[in-house]
Amino acid sequence: MKTNTALIFVLIFTAVLIVHLGILYFFGIPLWSNNILLSYSSNFVLAAIILWILFKVFDRNKDLVGFFFMGSSLLKFLLFFLVFYPVYKADGIVQKTEAVTFFIPYFSGLFLETLLLVRKLNKI
Repeated sequence: MKTNTALIFVLIFTAVLIVHLGILYFFGIPLWSNNILLSYSSNFVLAAIILWILFKVFDRNKDLVGFFFMGSSLLKFLLFFLVFYPVYKADGIVQKTEAVTFFIPYFSGLFLETLLLVRKLNKI
């Protein structure tokens, strides 16, 4: 991953976290509840690793990129169901704020992966 791509990735993820925290603050919801830091950090790291792998696969065999991209979504859902879902479901229900705490960074990472991969595909 190039330096400017990595910087864009970090800046956008950070901006999303700041906006998320601002919205929580505005509505009076505890800022650091629902494992928000674990959610953002795990989704960030996983998305960065996946993007790095996708770029490496792209350089070696462009035909496999779609396969690995779809597999990466499965990996992220496993993260949710193995790590976050049991914690969120511990009280019997998954609250909207709990689900949103995971899925905002999840979709942010997915959006960035897609955007950066499409940019790379358009260059060829």
